[in-house]
Amino acid sequence: MSLAKEKFTTPRGNLKWAFIDGLGKETEKNSGKYKYSVVVKVHEDDCKDTIKLIDTFWTENKPKGAKPRPKTTAYKYEEDDTTGARTGFVLFGMSTNTSFPSGDKKVVKLFTAKAPVREVQLNGKKIGEESIGRGIGSMSIYEYNGSYGTTLYLDAISLSKFTEYVGGTSVDDVTTDDDAEDINLGETTVDTSSVQDEEPVDTPRV
Repeated sequence: MSLAKEKFTTPRGNLKWAFIDGLGKETEKNSGKYKYSVVVKVHEDDCKDTIKLIDTFWTENKPKGAKPRPKTTAYKYEEDDTTGARTGFVLFGMSTNTSFPSGDKKVVKLFTAKAPVREVQLNGKKIGEESIGRGIGSMSIYEYNGSYGTTLYLDAISLSKFTEYVGGTSVDDVTTDDDAEDINLGETTVDTSSVQDEEPVDTPRV
């Protein structure tokens, strides 16, 4: 049975938990299976038409015998972790497998949203949550163990603003103690005399 599928682009929003290269994101802990994915966080006022589009897609294409409501809707209203109250934002989750059934690796493309549109590369950088953009791909009906729902497949991301994710801890995070001992365990020093300041860029360089 062929299930409905059509092109889809999210509204513009904050790009959260973007894993679009390398191993990707593990689907379940210790599963050894990975996917490329991104969550686009959009204010409710800016995505009412998109939600209506997804709901209508389900209504018009749900398979015969499917329940009135889908198992998943491809979007959810963000809730406060403490109170459970809606925050006023909607989360659109998009994902895809990291490889084709043939074993060939999939590539999630990255574009600039400023004209003329360019395809760019991360070159080892990671997309931070202050980045702004859209997820591009397709909307589809899926079946899993006899249940049906709507899902969003990821093919590309367009960037309106790029902020690099920098994880880990630096010296700026350390609290100093006046009575700390002078500990000599060896340290790494860097000669910065030949390093020139660079202007920040909005998107990764090609």
